[in-house]
Amino acid sequence: MHKIKPVCFFIFSFLGILEVSWSQSRLWTRMEGLPDPAPARNHPITFTLDGKGYVMTGNTINNSLVFKDIWRYDPDINQWEELPPFPGSARGYAYGVAYKGKAYIGFGLNPSTGFLRDLWTYDPVLEKWDQLPSCPCEARAHPAFVAVGGKIYMAAGGGASGDLKDFWSYDIKDSTWTQLQDFPGPKRHHPYYFEIGDDVYVGFGHSGPNIYKDLFRYQPGQARWSQVASLPDQGRVAGTQFSYNGKGYILSGQGEDHLNLRTGEFWEYDPVTNSWDFLPSHPGSGRWAPGSFVIGDHVYFTSGTPDAGDVKDLWMFDMRVMSAQKPSLSESDIRIFPNPVSDYLVIQSSDTHWDELSLIDALGCEYSIAAEPGNKVDLRNYPAGFYLLKIRQSDKVLLSRFQIVR
Repeated sequence: MHKIKPVCFFIFSFLGILEVSWSQSRLWTRMEGLPDPAPARNHPITFTLDGKGYVMTGNTINNSLVFKDIWRYDPDINQWEELPPFPGSARGYAYGVAYKGKAYIGFGLNPSTGFLRDLWTYDPVLEKWDQLPSCPCEARAHPAFVAVGGKIYMAAGGGASGDLKDFWSYDIKDSTWTQLQDFPGPKRHHPYYFEIGDDVYVGFGHSGPNIYKDLFRYQPGQARWSQVASLPDQGRVAGTQFSYNGKGYILSGQGEDHLNLRTGEFWEYDPVTNSWDFLPSHPGSGRWAPGSFVIGDHVYFTSGTPDAGDVKDLWMFDMRVMSAQKPSLSESDIRIFPNPVSDYLVIQSSDTHWDELSLIDALGCEYSIAAEPGNKVDLRNYPAGFYLLKIRQSDKVLLSRFQIVR
């Protein structure tokens, strides 16, 4: 196998086909991080209201310090402003969502008073917090927390009795809590979660020695849970998540060894095809308990704990790059198999004259390769993981996704 020193950049296809490439700096752009008075933190509560991003509360490593400060980010001027502090308890391991012009936050852990089960709402017009009825459930940290259809849905988490799997809804109009059918997977805390349309998705997370990669959908109209496609990679915990344009996204976190992922992995779930695709990682390693918020077509990623400790930087990814792709060579004209592959990848094509043949790994590093007789590519010396095969004929390019397994 011929393998040259890689050239690293990010170039990904979500349909398998494109004819443009972007550098890392164009995909992930460093913005103005939280200002000097703001402490670095993990487990921030993050949400978006009126075109601005919010970062509040959170904690330092091992919950040694918890916060109640609130910071608002204006993307038009790339600047932060500090707001009056949150009137409730300082907390870590809590979550928040925005729904119809207001924010809702709750639960978490204060090391002095213990686990929490309160619920608060914030009106950005009045710049006012109001406390709502607390959940008549066990107090907890790390639950799933989703707003759809006029309700807040809360599932799982960890409390004084251990990990949980109960499932509750809060009716915003009626100010009432209702217990629903339990989350169907094993008990867990720190799951990933997002909403798509009117449906709630909860999965992954951690309990005891187990870190999961399953995903479940709750359909409120049918009051029913069902299992959907698991992540086609190792289980994970303690990342961040969001929804955009009818799809769900998970970003960063830790793997099945409960250590930060080697890269800040970024995955997309498509409910139409019930499938996952990987996206360009954020710079650096994975992070424990970062936050994210979406403003327009941009997702902003902040805070958390990479290997060196808590941070407070801010990175922006333009989600429109996915719609900027232009088809070129067709996967119906060129086929690769098997997938997954452990040794040799076969390229099946009516035309075997290729101007360029290369592999691109999850870090965006490109390796020039050559096909052997029978149009086989030797992959025995490449590590396990997800890759793109890049085939160029004249001005046309095909990128096809595959997985190497060991």
